Amino acid sequence: MFRFLPWRREGLSALLRLVLVVGLLEGVRSGYFAGLLPFYAPEHLGLGPAAFTLAFTLHQLAENLSKTAGGLLAERLGYGLTVTLAAATGLLALLLTPRADAAWILWALGALWGLTFSSLYPGLMTLASRIARPGMDARALAFTLSLVMPWVGLGLVGVGQVAQRHPLQALHLLLAAQGLALLVALSLVRFRIPVPPPSRERYPLYRLLLFVPAAFGQTFAPGLVSLFLLRFAKEELGLEPLALGGLLVLGGGAAFLLLPFTGRLVDRRGYQAALVLGLFLLALVMARLGTGPHPYELPAAALLGGLGFSLFLPGWNGLLAKNLPQENRAAIWGSLMTVEGLGLALGPVTGGLLWEAFGLRAPFLAGSGIFLALSLFYLLLFRARGLWRR
Repeated sequence: MFRFLPWRREGLSALLRLVLVVGLLEGVRSGYFAGLLPFYAPEHLGLGPAAFTLAFTLHQLAENLSKTAGGLLAERLGYGLTVTLAAATGLLALLLTPRADAAWILWALGALWGLTFSSLYPGLMTLASRIARPGMDARALAFTLSLVMPWVGLGLVGVGQVAQRHPLQALHLLLAAQGLALLVALSLVRFRIPVPPPSRERYPLYRLLLFVPAAFGQTFAPGLVSLFLLRFAKEELGLEPLALGGLLVLGGGAAFLLLPFTGRLVDRRGYQAALVLGLFLLALVMARLGTGPHPYELPAAALLGGLGFSLFLPGWNGLLAKNLPQENRAAIWGSLMTVEGLGLALGPVTGGLLWEAFGLRAPFLAGSGIFLALSLFYLLLFRARGLWRR
């Protein structure tokens, strides 16, 4: 069985336990901020939407602006220790939530929780790249992310279903999940990410600038439409939320099922074509949505978007795995994730401005333009630097 996995057996047990812990922490976070607080905060804390949404904003800012330091700590102090700290801090935040009857308490808890979250992804992706089997770097990184991402939706939907009727029970459910995450994390408290021997070659830091456009654009472009996707689907496409959810499941399912094949393609033929083509397909899908597709085109658009994402994800991770330096990799990965976080934060407000100025389709067309510009940028970059077949 192990020969089909993209990770080496050494370190695999720790990786899978860490994936479980990070998945549980993500599920609890999404369930807390998006599933629990909209129902719990007004009724039990006397806090309105502005207060609990600002708690999430501060949480995100604290996490994303400190990811460089978080990645550095994950390698220097030990990843198992920083993961355990994140799990313990989250449990503390949940336990203190019933006492957060002043907005500043909720904001402080959110920010503190975000700070401890900052080491999770830089450390996890660095570990996945270090124990990847030879020639399977892109698949190792892509599959690691794909194992964590579904927990976000599970936490939101699962907790949200309970919280709208029984907020206290939803809080107890979150405490149980966070407690489980802490127990698993404690079994890894001494775990450290394998560190390669120091390199004698100096890595040119200016090369990191080549990753910034995709790091920012991949979150900024979808962020343009993220907060009013339901309204767009209703007013422009005539879709009810359930139908939209079905299309998202179709596209996401296609991406997940295609990932073993696209990941193998990247590992064998290189990341260049997959990255460029994936960005181009995403641009195509957003452009078609922005020009008013017929309803019968939507399943094809969802499948095409799934194909684009399944090419982009291993292509982007392959680009990083092959070109980031090994020394202080978690810290550098954290810096790029900070850029991704800024794109995620700035996308919705920019999309709102475009919607207000030019209409509901404008953010989709702008997002399409960003993906197309990124596709052309990396196509020209790879050709100019002679990297197209490397």
